[in-house]
Amino acid sequence: MTIQLSHLEEEVKKIYTKLNMLTPENIDLERIAAAFKIWIHYEKANSSMFCINGLYSMVLDIRASPQEQWQDFVHELAHVLKHAGNQFNMNRMFRELQEYQANSFMYHFCVPTFMLEKISLPRMQPEAIKLIGDTFNVTYPFAAKRLEMYKRKQFSILWHQKLYQAN
Repeated sequence: MTIQLSHLEEEVKKIYTKLNMLTPENIDLERIAAAFKIWIHYEKANSSMFCINGLYSMVLDIRASPQEQWQDFVHELAHVLKHAGNQFNMNRMFRELQEYQANSFMYHFCVPTFMLEKISLPRMQPEAIKLIGDTFNVTYPFAAKRLEMYKRKQFSILWHQKLYQAN
């Protein structure tokens, strides 16, 4: 099935293509950080991002697993790429919108659709979740949510095709 990529999925594909990371094995947190001139610090602290004089630094929690660090990195990367301003000084609703956008970016960047659609997923959901988690270096709960998002998209495409054929 051919999947029409959303604007966000196209944006993710464009970033990875520019970085010449076209397969899950090529994805590299340190190279991505360097490409966007982000300094990474590993500390015993919650993951966060800050900008001083136009220079971005990101703190990743050293106590977190590599998978959680990767997910946190991408969430914070979304703020670097898409948002401006200090979240502590903004309206609650606007802050929630930014968090929603960062989470959406995180799911699509950690497990890009253009890479996911090239993988032959097992029929059994637990096996598919494990394959996604292991292939893309994300936690299994994260992989389960991303698989659900992917399946919803596939269902939507099939539903629209059937609707179009019926008319």
